Amino acid sequence: MIQVPDSRYQGTTPPPADDSKHRFNRFRSPTVNFVNVLRLVWILALLHGEFIIFWKAAYQCAPWPSSGNNNDQMLDRLLLIGDPQMTDAFSYDRPGVLLRISEFFSDLYMGRNYRHLQRRLEPKGTIFMGDLMDGGREWDDNGWKKQATRFRHLFKSNRPQYFMAGNHDLGFGDGIQAHVMERFQGEYGPTSYTLSTGTPYSIVVVDTVSLSSSHTDLATKRQAWDVIERHLPPQPRILMTHVPLYRPPGTSCGPDRQGRSREIRQGRGYQYQNLVNADLSRQLLDRINPVVVFSGDDHDYCLVKHGNNDKDEEIPEISVPTFSMAQGVHYPGVILLDLSITKQEEDTTTTAALATKLCWLPDQIAIFIGYGCLLGLSLASLMVVHAYRWSVHRSRRAFGTNDVGDDPVILPRPAVFTRAANARSSASLAKRQLYSFFKDVADVASIGILAYIICLITL
Repeated sequence: MIQVPDSRYQGTTPPPADDSKHRFNRFRSPTVNFVNVLRLVWILALLHGEFIIFWKAAYQCAPWPSSGNNNDQMLDRLLLIGDPQMTDAFSYDRPGVLLRISEFFSDLYMGRNYRHLQRRLEPKGTIFMGDLMDGGREWDDNGWKKQATRFRHLFKSNRPQYFMAGNHDLGFGDGIQAHVMERFQGEYGPTSYTLSTGTPYSIVVVDTVSLSSSHTDLATKRQAWDVIERHLPPQPRILMTHVPLYRPPGTSCGPDRQGRSREIRQGRGYQYQNLVNADLSRQLLDRINPVVVFSGDDHDYCLVKHGNNDKDEEIPEISVPTFSMAQGVHYPGVILLDLSITKQEEDTTTTAALATKLCWLPDQIAIFIGYGCLLGLSLASLMVVHAYRWSVHRSRRAFGTNDVGDDPVILPRPAVFTRAANARSSASLAKRQLYSFFKDVADVASIGILAYIICLITL
């Protein structure tokens, strides 16, 4: 039987072939599938870096040293936070945009850790060990009020909070100004005070930056001596000071210290001193006679023991690491202070005891470096995939096969092959591959940026 061509197409261009196979093959192309894999990898990486790492740090910090049921009326489980030192205009000599970025990520880091720790640990109270802001002593009143509001928003909680004064808040010694001291006390309360915990232990907070002043008329110095000489609670006592107490040169801080220096050396500078003077340190230890001392200021963890003139037992001092990612340590940290512990003596009597736990927080810089490595790996892998695809397409064109399918295409033999024609063909193919490469980069980046924004808003 002879097939008669359709007269509708005589003398005209025949209808285009069905391109459904072309679209199907393009949908299933390895490049598209690889882009989807990269999208998924970035979503998982961001979820890990923005949530799981912080959740895991709080999870590993739990439980408290004591496993027994604690009394809700007691202040027996305390979270100690050292030197949050909020990044502000006095932190770095950086342009405005870079400074705002530094402030944003520093706040983001501390806020996330604080929320995770509060939810996981449910402490009875939180004590901030001083240096609440980086430039607290430098701000004018209007700027300081804005920073105080920022601090309250960052560390908002329905649980009790207690604050200590640091040299970045007041200054140090003779550098303390009256109006700076007054505005700090108006917002955060007295700089020296005592806390009744409902347990056998009492807490004595002493403003050692004011005690280091030679001015006898400094109000915060008089308040500190008033607490020490007239209002000490019953024993056993816990001493808290922002500046670490004096120790002889070469005294090791123990194996948990991160920095290269294994000790806290005495040093002085503008509005700071690394250690309380030896005489004042001895006075505090003799008069308060604490069972343990907690300090801040150094930003790194440190455990030392002081001699006790009255007893053979030594007095341990723990310097709480900084809570900030921007204060020179890879791993910020917190200390858990548990006063709900009891121990059984040989004569069956029960006595109180305390325990501490050091918890390290995530290394934010390492997280950023991880993102950078993943970005480089993503770009490199896309380059490799597109280079391979470009070489395959060139081979198919040389052998007369379709770029998207496997069916051979009969190509008419050209009369003349010219170098210009080959060059134009190669340039056109290269442009298409380059466009496809940047399109895939944009496809991956759009999902990654969207996922990161969602993490910033919700996590």
